[in-house]
Amino acid sequence: MGDIKWVNVNSEGIIRTDSTTAEMVNQLLEENLTEEVWEILSQREPDLTTRLSYARIQTERKQALEEFEQNLNMTRDERWWQNFFEANPWIFGYGLRYQFLKTVETQPYAGGKNVSGSGGQNPDFLERTEGERRFTVLVEIKRPDARLVEAKNYRNGVAQISKELVGGVSQLQVNCRTWDLDGSRTESNRERFTDDLTYTVQPRGILVIGRLGQLSRIDVRNTFELYRRNTSNPEIITFDELYERARYIVDSTKSDSKE
Repeated sequence: MGDIKWVNVNSEGIIRTDSTTAEMVNQLLEENLTEEVWEILSQREPDLTTRLSYARIQTERKQALEEFEQNLNMTRDERWWQNFFEANPWIFGYGLRYQFLKTVETQPYAGGKNVSGSGGQNPDFLERTEGERRFTVLVEIKRPDARLVEAKNYRNGVAQISKELVGGVSQLQVNCRTWDLDGSRTESNRERFTDDLTYTVQPRGILVIGRLGQLSRIDVRNTFELYRRNTSNPEIITFDELYERARYIVDSTKSDSKE
């Protein structure tokens, strides 16, 4: 009963299963049904969607790592590097002391303004550790081409720490103290961080500056490393060290994804 439509096709017109799948997926995507497709996949194949999510994260991190490497040798200002790390929080996410760090604010106001409204201090990042109780950490970003030691030795066999490095350390030490005594104690900040179980106790600082490739002689290597090792706060890390750590994160994630 009713009308029946017959279609005559040759063998080449028969759609195979693999091409049918590709055609169906492309058509769904072209019709902006991505969310619906993802929802169905999540319900039917949760393991598949998890693997796809990890693969996408891995791809984005690999691209960020390539961008990191390319710009190490370029003249980028501190603002550019701040924006880069802000766009890729996973690089700082793995703390230098095996503590996971999460960004709370970028360019936070640490405090320090006088009665005229001037003199305020703004580190590049306000981070926090992660755990059942959290603690604030301040981060300051300099430049990869910033000098670590001066060209001229202080004495025979004794290199001289650069003004940029000494200044960065002093700046971050003051910022940490100001945040501890002023910024963290304002009523609004105290309420916000207490509700989030985040506390400030002599906050730790992290200074990112320079590259170890500058240290071509044994006297400058010794001077820099002794200075860094005996500086309890802030922690001093160079851009190439941070890059290698990010590369390790990407490589480790790639191995886990394959497994």
